Amino acid sequence: MSLPYDTDTLASCFSLVAQHAATRITAESSLPTGRETLAQSPFPTSINSSSFSSSDLESLDPATRDFLTLKLSDGTGVGLESTLDELLQRVGPSLSNCAGPRYFGLVIGGVTPAALVADWIVSLYDQNTILHSEEAMSGYSLITDQAMQMVLDLFLLPRETDGPLGGRGGPVSGGGDHLFRAMTTTGSTASNLVGMGVGRQWLGIHVRGVDYSQDGYDGQVVVVTNMAHATVWKAASILGIGRKQVIEVPSMGMGNGKDGKEEELEAEVKKQQAAGKAVMVFLAFGEVNTGIFPNNTRKVAEICQTYNCYFHIDGAFGIFARCSPKYAQLADGLELAHSITACGHKWMNVPYDCGFFLYRRSLEKSIMEPLFSSSAAYLRPSSADAHFSHPMNISIENSQRFRALPVWATLRAYGREGYRAIVEENCAFAKTMYDWMRSRPELYTVLTEDCPLNIVVFERTCSSSSVSNKELEQRNATLLGRMNKTGVAYFSPTVWAGRPAIRAAISNWKTTVLEDWEPVRAMLEEQALLL
Repeated sequence: MSLPYDTDTLASCFSLVAQHAATRITAESSLPTGRETLAQSPFPTSINSSSFSSSDLESLDPATRDFLTLKLSDGTGVGLESTLDELLQRVGPSLSNCAGPRYFGLVIGGVTPAALVADWIVSLYDQNTILHSEEAMSGYSLITDQAMQMVLDLFLLPRETDGPLGGRGGPVSGGGDHLFRAMTTTGSTASNLVGMGVGRQWLGIHVRGVDYSQDGYDGQVVVVTNMAHATVWKAASILGIGRKQVIEVPSMGMGNGKDGKEEELEAEVKKQQAAGKAVMVFLAFGEVNTGIFPNNTRKVAEICQTYNCYFHIDGAFGIFARCSPKYAQLADGLELAHSITACGHKWMNVPYDCGFFLYRRSLEKSIMEPLFSSSAAYLRPSSADAHFSHPMNISIENSQRFRALPVWATLRAYGREGYRAIVEENCAFAKTMYDWMRSRPELYTVLTEDCPLNIVVFERTCSSSSVSNKELEQRNATLLGRMNKTGVAYFSPTVWAGRPAIRAAISNWKTTVLEDWEPVRAMLEEQALLL
């Protein structure tokens, strides 16, 4: 072998890692400090090792100074055991506890125990899951198939009875345009990128009469959206559609059928089509700052069908409302989309990185394969299984991690009931925070009329109505910095309805009202009174 390899040393290292993991998980469960958010031993605040100033380094002990300024060894390196010691003693303690139960910044889940151990197995076997064939596959095709079926079932989407691989009876016969399939991506950004690419190709074929995958893009597609995530504009930029071709209609999906709000979407679609444009509609399920949902998705779908628009729903975390009968009505109409974005490393609590692209089965052969297919002499999948598509031919990457295994493991271990419990407990925590802030208007002002799901957006109450947005932003920034420095919980800044604000997003499987609310409440009260 080219590298040193000793089985006893390797076994000992794995044992140390397992002990470290067990200790960390136990600490989170039994010690108050284990539930805090800050790194135990953060590195100096410089962005990278090449920019450490002499003052940063002078106060450090020689071993730490050497570690922070290390370079690639010209020799054989320090070896596995020394490297593992650095990983456990220096790197690990420098990381924040963003997988912990009180990290409310962004929308970040933790990692369930089943997903964690499965992710270790992913690295151990190191599969490149791009082909389904008797020669190339071991178990990953079957496990991926099962996992994606479970994902569709979790979100209450219609699917084939036996899965796309047909290994247990084949796909359902008939048209089946309403049936869905699923695949993993690197996250919501990639899923929105895939969705927009698929939507553009669909519009090219069905509206423009052009195969964009072969003939190139003609610049005649616009994206109409409501309260979209920033990744919608990013996807439009990457694909060459253009950020300026993303048109916001904030009222989209927010009508009640009587107030005329949906007429604004219909009018925009007519306007764009009159100008010769094909229209793609991107609807946000669970607005990222507030968790707000559209309340008339079915009308949006009806407009898309009437005017031949492609319809994509970005349900990154909002889609998980369908895990609970208590909240499922928020995500009504999800199944009417052509395609859907969801995110596993958010509320499913599987490791980074994992997203989902959920799509109508009818898109796979006619739209996705022409768009994403990749062929080479060394890539020769079996031609006998032509009823399904190979992962590399319906997605961005030609190399793919076995992301479906942690998904399979967590859904196998905890089932629908486990995810119902996670969603409902997280929403209960958010509602508890929201209600408390409503009861303490002298301390905090919540900026939404309700707390529909798992997000609370708020600001420190200001007695003066003449305070500028710049002053509000500074006031909130000061409060946010103080709150986060306590280590009790971590929040993120945002802007809602033009006002600088603070956001709490609750999406971790370990977060509970019983264990976490009182310390968080006490900290919120203390910090507000100090400002």
